[in-house]
Amino acid sequence: MKTVQLAIRDFEHAYLLRDLLLGDGVHQVHLVDRPNLAIAGVIVVDVDYLMRAGALAGGRERLVVMASKTSGDLARVWKAGVRHVVFHGDAPRTVRAAVLATELSLTAPNL
Repeated sequence: MKTVQLAIRDFEHAYLLRDLLLGDGVHQVHLVDRPNLAIAGVIVVDVDYLMRAGALAGGRERLVVMASKTSGDLARVWKAGVRHVVFHGDAPRTVRAAVLATELSLTAPNL
């Protein structure tokens, strides 16, 4: 069973994403206010959460960050070392694809 923590403000989007992930029978999904790094798996957060001082230090490779297309969010996210980004307003299926890609990157052998 793969674990995903969703810490995003848009509750409707969070529930749709949760339902998509649960539907495959492979995921356990937690809707959280604050992600817990002690729980293995992917963490989906809003960009605002990422920008808080010290938030999720050491767990950047596990993050999928939801950013805005109209601001400097992408540069800030990239500078923070996060490589998995989706945009507010993206379809839940798109975010699910990012979660699956992040899971694959966590299990890929280092070459």
